Amino acid sequence: MGAINVPIIYFSVRWWNTLHQGSSISMTAAPKMAHTMLTAMLLMSLAAWAYTIAVALYRVRSIIVEREALSGWVGELERPGDAAPTMAGAATR
Repeated sequence: MGAINVPIIYFSVRWWNTLHQGSSISMTAAPKMAHTMLTAMLLMSLAAWAYTIAVALYRVRSIIVEREALSGWVGELERPGDAAPTMAGAATR
């Protein structure tokens, strides 16, 4: 059902364009929006992708540390907030 809806919606927008705004950005034509808006949109798109990638990589790191919790190398990782190992911290490790 969903596969049929996509072409119907796509072509209805192209055929009856009085109801919908045309594309503001095209690969073949100059942008139809103000340059400040275009710059802001592209900058925020890049920022959203960078944030998404950073969060995904952080999650992958967390999953690896959880799976390898009993391995020796996980205990050697520096914990956030531990600038330098202390004597109390060395005794518990």
